[in-house]
Parts: sequence; C-alpha cells; structure tokens
Amino acid sequence: MTVRSRRILENFRNSQVQDYEYVDEGAKRMPARSRIWPKREMSKIFDPRFNYERKDPFPRRSPIHWSAANEKAAADRRPFTTGDDFSIPQWEREFWDGSSWEEIYYRQYEASFAREVKAYRCLGHLKGSTIPRLYGLGRVISGHGEGRAISPRVLFMEYIPGENLATIQDPHSVPSSAYQELVKAVSTLASFGVIHADMRPNNIVVSSSHPRRVVLIDFGLCQYRFDDESDDDWKEAVIFEADERALQLYMKKLGIWHQE
Repeated sequence: MTVRSRRILENFRNSQVQDYEYVDEGAKRMPARSRIWPKREMSKIFDPRFNYERKDPFPRRSPIHWSAANEKAAADRRPFTTGDDFSIPQWEREFWDGSSWEEIYYRQYEASFAREVKAYRCLGHLKGSTIPRLYGLGRVISGHGEGRAISPRVLFMEYIPGENLATIQDPHSVPSSAYQELVKAVSTLASFGVIHADMRPNNIVVSSSHPRRVVLIDFGLCQYRFDDESDDDWKEAVIFEADERALQLYMKKLGIWHQE
C-alpha cells in the first residue's frame, strides 16, 4: 500500500506528525469491508532527530546535533549495552559524547512509543470520541540514500482537523457537551490504569468537523498502574499527576468550565 505525505502538521516535543493520503490504486479497489483504514489520516513518527532538546539544550551549554555517524555508533554498541541510561545524573550527562546522546534519545523514543501504544489498548472504548482512533503501527524505512542506522517507530492515527486549546480562537463555538465528554473521559482514565501525565492545552484538540469533538492526544509520557501496585499507591500517583485538576484549570481560564 502506498501513501503520500501531504504536509508536516507539527513538530511535537518528541515526535513529528504528518498528514497523508493513500495513493495506491489497488487499495481503492479493495472490497469495502476490507478497507479498514480511512482515505486520509496522519502518522506520528518517533524519530530522535526531532527531539526538542536539540534546539533547546538548557541546562546544557550547546545543542546536541544529530549525525548519522553518532546514530550508527550508538546502534553498533546497543547489543552490548545494558542498564538504564535514565539513572545517570543530569550533571554527568553534560560530558557525554554525541553517540551517548543518540543512545538515550533512542531509548526515550522507544519507551514513548510503547507507552502510547499501551494507552490506546487500555482506552479502546474512548477511541473515535475523546481520543483519536489508532489504525496501526510500524517503522519508517530510510530511503534516498539516507542510510539510517535505525528505523523509527510510527503510529497511523485518525486525522482530526481543528485547533488545540492553546490556539483556539473561539472556544465558546464548541458545544459544552463536547467539553463535558472530555471531562468525563479524563475522570475515568485512572480506573483503567492510565494517567496521562501531560495534560496541557496543546494536547487537547477541538475538531472543526461535525459533530464537534474535544480530543485528548499524546500519551507518550503517560503512566500505568503496575499489577502489584496497591490502591493507596495508585491513588497517590493519580493525585500527584492531577490530570483532572489540570484540565479543570485550563477550562476555567478559557471560561468553558461548567460543573454539572
């Protein structure tokens, strides 16, 4: 199946989102029941090249530029590397070389991808309403002589045209019932073992199509309840991350909070 990228929608903190459409004539001729995916959707690419720290290196003194050589050095070393790079103190990372940074970015993106996939599986009942539909997953294969040492992960997701709560011009043009659907959904996340942990206006999309929807996106930083986690520990984590409280504050700031 062949797809064509229409445009880059946005560079998120840790990924790039592209809007694309299918161009494979064979796919169009498939029986209707076999065409599970829509004509147009978006891909979320977990490519370490787009990490926001490369442009905003604070508290380091200089940005970490991507290079194919550093990426390959990290990939060559990976089969022999054990342990968790996240445990290394921030001050010590100041002295890392380029390949070491590629390794930690690679691990971060693998973990972010895994968290996002698990979130959509746990919250399947919300897909198509207050979270996007997830159609599939895969990897991006390098072409045109790029010679990448890795094949970045990719999610194929529902394309939702519209604005987010950070950029919306008229939040009152959206029915209050759409906002309440999101409030209700967020209040149930913890009961399904999920904490979003990145509740901010940029991660709440208001669709421009009808029926209007208010959709929560980007589960790359979310947390999950461990199988052996006690009720008290999980409740403490939910209170600490405060998904519901954060959403309420943003909605009050926009004047769209209505307590039922």
